[in-house]
Amino acid sequence: MLKLSFALSILVLPFAFHSVHAQTVEVKVGTATVSGRVTLKGEPARGVMVSLQAQNQNASDAPRARTDESGRFNFTGLPAGRCSVSALTPGYVSLEDSNFPGMRGKTFNLTDGDRVENVDLEIKRGGVIAGRVTDAQGRPVIEERVSIIKLDADNQLRSAFYYSANYDMYNTDDRGLYRIYGLPEGRYLVSVGHAERPGSATIISRREFYPRVFYPNATSESEAKVIEVGEGSEATNIDITVSDPKQTYDVYGRVVDGGSGQPVAGVEVVVGPVTKEGRYVGGYAGSGARSGPNGEFRIIGALPGKHAILARPDEQNGGFISDPVIVDIVEDTVTGVEVRVRQGATISGVVVIEGTNDPKVHAKLSQISLSATVRPTSPGPRVPIRGSGRVNADGSFRLSGLQPGKVIIAMSHTRDLAMSRIERNGAPAIDGIEVAEGEQVTGVRVVLAYGPLAIRGEFRVIGGTLLAGYRFYAAPRRVDQTAPNPPGAEIDARGQFVIENLAPGEYEIGVIPFFYPDGQPLSPEIRRLISSVKERVILSGGNSPPIVLTLDLSRKERSQ
Repeated sequence: MLKLSFALSILVLPFAFHSVHAQTVEVKVGTATVSGRVTLKGEPARGVMVSLQAQNQNASDAPRARTDESGRFNFTGLPAGRCSVSALTPGYVSLEDSNFPGMRGKTFNLTDGDRVENVDLEIKRGGVIAGRVTDAQGRPVIEERVSIIKLDADNQLRSAFYYSANYDMYNTDDRGLYRIYGLPEGRYLVSVGHAERPGSATIISRREFYPRVFYPNATSESEAKVIEVGEGSEATNIDITVSDPKQTYDVYGRVVDGGSGQPVAGVEVVVGPVTKEGRYVGGYAGSGARSGPNGEFRIIGALPGKHAILARPDEQNGGFISDPVIVDIVEDTVTGVEVRVRQGATISGVVVIEGTNDPKVHAKLSQISLSATVRPTSPGPRVPIRGSGRVNADGSFRLSGLQPGKVIIAMSHTRDLAMSRIERNGAPAIDGIEVAEGEQVTGVRVVLAYGPLAIRGEFRVIGGTLLAGYRFYAAPRRVDQTAPNPPGAEIDARGQFVIENLAPGEYEIGVIPFFYPDGQPLSPEIRRLISSVKERVILSGGNSPPIVLTLDLSRKERSQ
């Protein structure tokens, strides 16, 4: 018990001269409340910071409260909508936290007047990985980023892992030392430096870079040593020696009109990833380099290897597009690159709202932005055009800089409005809009439905239990017309969900898993059971009664 008391006192060390009182944070924008308790090894954890982050809210703006002597916290005056509650304690981790940003803590779908009580957040001491990075001469490598990768249950690599908002601890200090703390239990790989590999494009600000090295001085993931991290464990002396640095190179060239050969100014030129065979695979990295008055450009800080040089593929680049120019950066600056641009295709038309004449709703047109994704007619990468078309107050819009192919139009999330259908010259464009090279498509009508309705429900699991940490979506499908399906809603920690912005009509609601803890997918049998969980709802003048989606795990046993 003495050991536990000491651990708890660490949490409130900065507040040792102040009594910690029960803290209620009032936001004063709604009527919902969330309260609960934070525990450490089953005992109350006092003085712990708890954050309540609403959907689409920056973490820095989220209200926070400290737990009292009983480990309790309380938030009042909360607005309706989705929120997540998490404990923010340096050096500690919460069992409810996942490994991806934006998915920390427990989520709740709040309604007006909702009272969510007894929210339990259990924390435990995180693990530590620490070591030193030196060069081939034994000198400290200063301000170098240390990367860690978490392995899943099948020893497959996951994405780069940055658990804490304290990104500084991933950088080496003036002695080459680093100490990464607050890590969840698991198995990790540790590395330093940049990888030169096909299918990636990187621009860095430095003139030199260290080739990627894994602990203990391995050049590939397969040769790297796995670091085991347990609760409160410290893996020290995870030292890495980097090889001699390599040089980055510049790329010089000109942007010219593909037809006339005349220089084109103001075009941003970027670097794209290519395969080992030299095929551009989509995506890009850039440093903001734009062509000058004579079309000249300079890209600074490109890593060696094969790269695609092209005009940045989005509407903000003046509507210009280009084919990629493949260059091989070996041991010298690349010069004489000619990027030949042409005007991309455009789609213009109008956005209209059906189902209401309310001027306040129609005033939301200017808050909407449209995006497009092009599916090329010829083999090649998909080229995204994001955030490229703000809708004007009169509903008119224009999307430019499009590659030839089939264009899929989407809209930004706007409360009470959902995309109903898209028409081209009065005919439904169900599978997208086909555009030819440089074509100017007009007469497109994007029809939005006024969706003030919502479907509320609950997802229940009976006849067994699922491994803790899985997360699910309630996914609606419009069955009475060929409109794009509205977005779903995450099922919260209580098993509840609210699907909003729905127009009147008939919907089928299903369940989709979207997060697996430690990369452990559900078994094929359970996935089949989940796919069979569906309910139909008809929305008319008002919201429907709550529905229940039931997953009966005992059916898996009976089917065997």
